[in-house]
Amino acid sequence: MNDLEREFEEMVRKNRGTIYTVCYMFSNDQDEVADLFQEVLINLWKSLPSFEGRSDVRSWIYRVK
Repeated sequence: MNDLEREFEEMVRKNRGTIYTVCYMFSNDQDEVADLFQEVLINLWKSLPSFEGRSDVRSWIYRVK
């Protein structure tokens, strides 16, 4: 596992609740929330190199599309 993968894993572990909160903003259906969670993780992974750390990671999670 490289440094970027470790950074991502740690970020997800620390912010799992925030990510689920974002997903629940769009649906109350548990299956749909699970799908959304996976989509958010993919988008976060793709966007991680652009995270500059100038804001709190939770703010960044809300902005990633």
